[in-house]
Amino acid sequence: MEKKNSENNLALENILNLKPLFKHSTKGKVKFHEVDSYGIVHNLQYGYWLEWARTEYLGNLGIKLNPMTYVSELPVMVVHSEINYFNPIRFYEEYEILSRISFIKNSSLGFENLIFSNNKLLIFAKIILVYLNIHSQQPERIPDNVRKLIINFEGRDLNLID
Repeated sequence: MEKKNSENNLALENILNLKPLFKHSTKGKVKFHEVDSYGIVHNLQYGYWLEWARTEYLGNLGIKLNPMTYVSELPVMVVHSEINYFNPIRFYEEYEILSRISFIKNSSLGFENLIFSNNKLLIFAKIILVYLNIHSQQPERIPDNVRKLIINFEGRDLNLID
């Protein structure tokens, strides 16, 4: 049991060491409809928060946000999501979502998110999005203009795998 706790503490420390790599932040406050009968945010809500944080991140890059953004202008789809939960958050507490893109491959990119409340890490998430051809619905190379926006924002902290 002591070895397991030591491994968990090391994993948490490694995650917290990533914090300086995150250049984008979105803040919010827990709403009543986001909590379960115990007053704790339901795990499903984190997915919505992360989606909004990704949208805010992309808007911050200069990508035009409108009802067609994810349909025709930036057709991306989540193909993998992984969330590690560390601490709960309750109704009306404030939180901050840190976002970054950690890698770009040919047709995919990797988002990472940290969510904090009162200086406590709530979750660490990794999401992979794939850029799609709007006609064939098949993966397609991420356009150079999108790549350039991400590269300019993330700088040397971005892993380009092409």
